[in-house]
Amino acid sequence: MAAPAVLVVGVLIGYPLVRGFQTSIQSSGLYGTPRYIGLANYRDMIHDPGVAQAIVHTIEYLALAVTLELVLGLAVAVTLHRAFRGRGLVLALLVLPWALPSVVSGVLWRRVFDPDNGLLNSALLRLHLISEPQLWLSSSRWAIALIALVHVWGVLPLIALTLLAGLQSIPDDVYSASAVDGASPWRQFRHITLPMLRPSIAIAVTLGTLMSISIFDEIYVLNGTALNTRSVLIEFYNTAFVNADFAHGTALAFLLAACSALLGGAYVLSLRRAR
Repeated sequence: MAAPAVLVVGVLIGYPLVRGFQTSIQSSGLYGTPRYIGLANYRDMIHDPGVAQAIVHTIEYLALAVTLELVLGLAVAVTLHRAFRGRGLVLALLVLPWALPSVVSGVLWRRVFDPDNGLLNSALLRLHLISEPQLWLSSSRWAIALIALVHVWGVLPLIALTLLAGLQSIPDDVYSASAVDGASPWRQFRHITLPMLRPSIAIAVTLGTLMSISIFDEIYVLNGTALNTRSVLIEFYNTAFVNADFAHGTALAFLLAACSALLGGAYVLSLRRAR
């Protein structure tokens, strides 16, 4: 009964992968008929200075986003784990950024960072923290940090709900027994909550990492294909669709997919060990 669905999914996924790999091992075809050249396109992408810079930017996005998502997500999960008035409303508001498409989030935040009449410049000028409007997305330091924050804003609800589900699976009897033994809330969190939350943390880190590696919409909406914020996925888009170099573009896409698979596999192994 499942064979037709498996066949359809296999064709929809397998055929593009095969065709894409064939394209990645052929010449670009810009100056003639494509021909087989082996792994030359992969070698070109590995040694491309633009790709190297995009990899550095992607690692910066990854480090900032995953760290903030894990710390803030854990804080939100611990807060929502306790019953209080209005908890359902807070949960509904928490899901809202995740429910919004990333393009819509980028448009909303572009209004915040606008150098002429953006909300951020207006607020800082009123507080006398800056003397003149700032071009927030013109410098690499601020641009990467702000784009990472926008990404975190959209992914944080998913991470927080994942950790909240892990917290709710911890039996209350464990905390009661430790309280009888004189354990403080901090010792309970350190020696009970964190160890028993490891599987959920591994899942949250895996999700956050894969989403950070594939960051595209926020960068494109906020800063386009500018060099100071270009990620690997933006570099792929620029190579394949702007420059019409599909051979090198698909090679870069397969390299990115391989890195994502390796990281995902590492997190799966850590998850098994955590269990």
